[in-house]
Amino acid sequence: MLMVRDIKLRYKQTLFGIAWVVLQPLLTAILLTALFGRVMQLPSEGHPYILFAFCGLVPWMIFSQALQRANPSLINDSRLITKVYFPRIFIPLSATFGVVIDLLIALGMLIALLGYFHYSPSLNQFFLPICIALLFIFSSGINLIFSSLSVYYRDFKHIVPFLLQLWMYASPLVYSAKVIPEQFRALYCLNPMVGIIDIFRWACLGQGPFPLYSFWLSMITSALLLVIGTIVFRKIEHHFADII
Repeated sequence: MLMVRDIKLRYKQTLFGIAWVVLQPLLTAILLTALFGRVMQLPSEGHPYILFAFCGLVPWMIFSQALQRANPSLINDSRLITKVYFPRIFIPLSATFGVVIDLLIALGMLIALLGYFHYSPSLNQFFLPICIALLFIFSSGINLIFSSLSVYYRDFKHIVPFLLQLWMYASPLVYSAKVIPEQFRALYCLNPMVGIIDIFRWACLGQGPFPLYSFWLSMITSALLLVIGTIVFRKIEHHFADII
């Protein structure tokens, strides 16, 4: 019910409605292609740059939108928290999984792009569900931490947009992870979005070796963040009603 309410409110009284789900990633991919593909001529591992960028944009868009919605979710639902008892953890999780519609539409656009550039289906695409599950595990852990801390420190409302800007450039969204020098690769892969984007690209474009190192590191880090996020949330949730 919380997820349905979030989806309805998100596009209520907007001129284009749910069409923004299509326009936002498409316009972003075109802008990235013009700037990084044409002007800066960043390598795209032999693929059309708009397709290369879109494969990185889809998981990043889902993560960033989930974080932006989940971060203030407890504060926005303060009346619900103070008047009705229910598991509080449902609020940030509903904001996290409320981007499923965005994900499905983005995947439909990606399939259309793959067809336009004559990419055939491959066995690699069976890894997409695993990648998506890993993306939501990571997003859930981060969102539980940020949403619970936002109740105590309202500074996170200003920190998250700035953090997402830095995080985007620290992830292989507009460039390949292969351009990172080998001596910094291990440190770079500590960012779980590196492995998630690498696997997503590998599954969609179907070329190159499987990114085993970044995949396992993303799995371990994401699972650890989910455990930490759940523990932190459970430990302090009984104070939410008093503080809000």
